[in-house]
Amino acid sequence: MGSEEHNAAKPGWLGDPEAAREFLTIAVHDLREPLRAIRSSAELLVEMHKDSTDESQARCVRFISDGVDRMELLIRDIAEYFYGELRDLEPAEADLHRALAEARRQLSGELKSTEAVLTHDPLPIVTGDFSSLAAVFRCLIDNACKFRGEAAPRIHVGAIRRESEWLFSVRDNGVGFKPVYGEQIFKPFERLNGRRYPGSGLGLALAKRILEQHGGRIWAESQPEQGATFWFTLPAAEGGSSPVR
Repeated sequence: MGSEEHNAAKPGWLGDPEAAREFLTIAVHDLREPLRAIRSSAELLVEMHKDSTDESQARCVRFISDGVDRMELLIRDIAEYFYGELRDLEPAEADLHRALAEARRQLSGELKSTEAVLTHDPLPIVTGDFSSLAAVFRCLIDNACKFRGEAAPRIHVGAIRRESEWLFSVRDNGVGFKPVYGEQIFKPFERLNGRRYPGSGLGLALAKRILEQHGGRIWAESQPEQGATFWFTLPAAEGGSSPVR
């Protein structure tokens, strides 16, 4: 079934990507509006009771603030996940060295606060959507920062050319996970550690969807307390070897 026939089969705005994007934008805005009011009210309560010695009041305000933070993160990640589903990819020459640099820029605060060390092999130019591929790096590096052990995160991005594809790895020294969960972690909203670590449970699902849209795949290898390695592939650029930098 062609894309036009597929869209035509969907009722209402579901068959119109532009209308769906507009709906999502409005919904995200309206969901954030009451959260801003809740946060402002919590901050006002803190100011009103700043001289109070009642620890229960301070604890309740922290619960409110933490809940608002989680909701804002969830709304952001849901929006990004579905925006990606609705947008058309713009394949072109994508320099993965620059894509990694963009991911590093977006995560600069997290990398600084965790004292993470990020290194990488020379990375190739592939055919793909630049912003989407930068999002893959961002999701995987952010995951390494979240699930860190006692030591500061050490993250290395590797790249190996294998015939018609590139094989990439994102290796970390974090808490790891049992191999039995190797597929489960890529499902939306799956969180192996509950609320012990921050996040919405959508990052790895987003990376998986983007890579599959590019004709690639992703999987992970890990053991508890031994870090994790996320492997993914992308087709090599046609017409010979892709340059690396």
